[in-house]
Amino acid sequence: MQGIEVEKKKQVTRTPREERIIAGVEDIRKIVAGHGRLPQPSEDGDMSQRLYAVRLQRLRELPESADLLADLDADGLLSGAEVTPVADDLDDDALLAALGVEVEASPITELKHVRSNTERKEAEDIANRQRCEDFETFQPLFEKVQRELEPGSAKHAPSS
Repeated sequence: MQGIEVEKKKQVTRTPREERIIAGVEDIRKIVAGHGRLPQPSEDGDMSQRLYAVRLQRLRELPESADLLADLDADGLLSGAEVTPVADDLDDDALLAALGVEVEASPITELKHVRSNTERKEAEDIANRQRCEDFETFQPLFEKVQRELEPGSAKHAPSS
């Protein structure tokens, strides 16, 4: 038959022991992902946490686990690396700061052409003003007060 040749992938056969080791690491990775830290061997803690902590310690001690799990240990669990806990209640800025990432304020978060609530309320108050129909009656009083406010024309009351 001519045409495309199909390359067969090598079948990786593992022993039942190797499968159990891989499954153990996967379980420990799930614990780390769920709790944000390595399983703790403390006696007052959760029993499953203690079991996984012991399992992790045994996997670190096994010589064949380093070779078998080299590709699967991206988190560095077998090397003894400490997992940095991730707090769920951190906001984005706090989380980035904890990771050591400095981010400048995005221009999208800066409101340039939007009035504040105070400015908007003042504009609405001006728009809602009503015209004084008999303004001419009060106009001489306004002009008199304006003249008195000009510099040098104010009269002081005598001090007692």
